[in-house]
Amino acid sequence: LITPWNFPNAMIARKAAAALAAGCSMVIKPAPDTPLSALAIAELAERAGLPVGVLNVIPAGFENASSVGDALLESTAVRKISFTGSTNV
Repeated sequence: LITPWNFPNAMIARKAAAALAAGCSMVIKPAPDTPLSALAIAELAERAGLPVGVLNVIPAGFENASSVGDALLESTAVRKISFTGSTNV
């Protein structure tokens, strides 16, 4: 799940809920502007009883965000990508 900087919690909650309800674990790569939102959601999910490793966050700074995204896209372990945002303008 690759999320935008605007409305990060809403995007994560909406898309994570569907994936988790379907029994899927997930990796969230938040926008470099809003990594703490995703980390807070992961912490709250763990406190609520979600098993460790089901909801994962990979924060990336501006300097390596595209290489982290590329690694997710190229991984054979990743079966689905959800992207909300735009390319560089």
